[in-house]
Amino acid sequence: MSKVIFKISELNENIKNFVEKTNQFKNINIKGEVSNLTFNKSGHIYFSLKDNEARIDCAIWKSNTQSFINLSVKEGTEIIAKGVLTFYKPSGKFTFTISSVKIDGIGELSLIYEKRYNELKDKGLFDQQKKKTIPNIPKNIGIITAASGDAIWDVVTTIKRRFPIVNIFIFPTLVQGEEAAKDISKKIIQADNFIPKLDTLIIGRGGGSYEDLWSFNELEVIYAIEKCTTPVITGIGHEPDTTLSDYVADFSASTPTAAAEKSTPDYQTIINLLNSKLNDFGKNLKNKLDKIEDQVNNYSNKLKVDLNNKISYLKQEFRNSSNIFNSIIKNKLNLITQNFTNSLNNWKRIISHKLDVNKNILNSFNDKIELQNPFLPLSKGYSILKQNNTVIKSIKQIDKTKDIVAIINDGEINLTVKGEKK
Repeated sequence: MSKVIFKISELNENIKNFVEKTNQFKNINIKGEVSNLTFNKSGHIYFSLKDNEARIDCAIWKSNTQSFINLSVKEGTEIIAKGVLTFYKPSGKFTFTISSVKIDGIGELSLIYEKRYNELKDKGLFDQQKKKTIPNIPKNIGIITAASGDAIWDVVTTIKRRFPIVNIFIFPTLVQGEEAAKDISKKIIQADNFIPKLDTLIIGRGGGSYEDLWSFNELEVIYAIEKCTTPVITGIGHEPDTTLSDYVADFSASTPTAAAEKSTPDYQTIINLLNSKLNDFGKNLKNKLDKIEDQVNNYSNKLKVDLNNKISYLKQEFRNSSNIFNSIIKNKLNLITQNFTNSLNNWKRIISHKLDVNKNILNSFNDKIELQNPFLPLSKGYSILKQNNTVIKSIKQIDKTKDIVAIINDGEINLTVKGEKK
């Protein structure tokens, strides 16, 4: 038995040096259940980790709390903490100072899944009113899945069997691994901007473990689907598997094959339905035409009767109106004739009077004109003398060498000038 007696401070110093100056307790991982969880106002987190036999106090400084918060760790959660063991000399207390936290295996992914689900749901990404309608009769369908494997085969063969006239465009992608989420989101954007414009986009992969399907729970894939303007159908894994991509998609099918069935109508069913509709249409059309024909015949007969009655009525009205009109015209003509006769007689009297007046005036003018007639004195024995077609008014006008014409009442006499006397 050692006779060395340590002071408490010496003992604690030795322990501190042993713990903190060796690499044995640095960057180690410990596993335990969280208890006495405290979020300090300073931003630090304090709690204990325990198992069935022991416990240890733990601390996470503010700068390292993000991984702990992201996992939504709470009382009773079993975690794996990475950090360094420290010893506080004054109180002789061990503390495990944590740099990062994770949850063992599936448990960690489940917590991340649950946290993301709640956050995305609160943001409204899963709301039904945001879901786009899947076209009933698509012309172009896009498929995002692995380039090889059962999924692509199942989807393509199902589509071709059900609706062979549709155009299929494949966008091969990684479906698991570290680069898968990035590749999937890239292909979603590419497909959404593809020309010709896609009517429907199928995102699918075959079955796999929880970890294998994890790429479809990554936020970049989820937001790519949410922003996609093309209606999206997911067919990821098998019946029990539900990824966050399934929740945000416009329709979630249980398998890739089910997604293909949802994206297409059944061709034969459509043909049968069309034939049935055509038959029904033909029958309905014939019934309607027969009904219309009966109505036309009824209307035609009724129209004939109404028309005949109308014609008879109009004929009678015309006769009555014609008689009245003839009577009115006859009376009017008689009145006009009488008025015309009266007016004519008046005009005759007026004109006769005017003629008499004008005749008297004319006779008076005629008498005056006769008095002015130079030939009037000829009847009384007078004559008019002319030489060179000029009336002789003076003896001075006479040319002795030429004859003179004497105009009398009933003719002319040629005279020879023998002499003149003033």
